[in-house]
Amino acid sequence: MIGLFFISAIYGVIAVLVFRRFADGASVRRSVNRILAHVMELGLFLDSPALVLGAQRDLLRENLRLLRLAMLPGVILAVLFALLYPPMNAIYGHAPLAVGEPSVVTVQMKVMEPVELEAPEGIAVETPGVRILRDRQISWRVRPLRQSSGDWRFHIENRVVTANFFLRDPAIQSIEIRYPRATILGFSWQVWFLGVSSVSALFWKR
Repeated sequence: MIGLFFISAIYGVIAVLVFRRFADGASVRRSVNRILAHVMELGLFLDSPALVLGAQRDLLRENLRLLRLAMLPGVILAVLFALLYPPMNAIYGHAPLAVGEPSVVTVQMKVMEPVELEAPEGIAVETPGVRILRDRQISWRVRPLRQSSGDWRFHIENRVVTANFFLRDPAIQSIEIRYPRATILGFSWQVWFLGVSSVSALFWKR
C-alpha cells in the first residue's frame, strides 16, 4: 500500500512537470477563465435565448481550445500510465486465491503444444488441461488447500515457463489466473491512484 501511494504521488509530480513543459500555462489560464465566464453567461441570460445560444457556442469553442492545449501532455501521461498499469494491476489489483474456493488458470497459446501445469505448493490442480483448439487455449481448475505462495510453472517439452510480467516464450502468448479483485478500504487501487496523484499534483503546483 505504501508503494502504491509513493508511485501515485510521484505520478502527480510528473504530471505537473509535464504540463509545465508541454502546455502554455498562460493560454490554459485564459481558456479556463473564458469557460467560467461563458458558464456565468448561461445563468445570467436565461431569458434571452439568442444570448444563451451564443454562450453555448462560445463555451463549446473554448472547451475545444482547452482540449487542444492539453492534448500533448495528456497523451504523454496516458502513455506513462499505460506502462505502469500492467505491473501495478498485478500487484494491487488481485487478492490471494481464497482457501477452498476453485479458480481457473488459462494459457493463451501462440501454437498448440502439450503443456503441464505445476501449481505452487498448497494448491491442487483438480483437472487435466482442457484444450480449446479453436481459441488456442488450455485451462485447468485449481483449488487452494491452504494459504500459500510460489510460482506457477508450465512445462512445455524440455523447458519450464513461469508466470510473470515479462513472459517471453515461443509457444505461450499470455497466462491468466483468475484471482479475486482486491480493494483497499473498499476502493480499487485505481481510485487511490487517482486521488493520491491529484492531491500530489495540487500540492506540488502550489
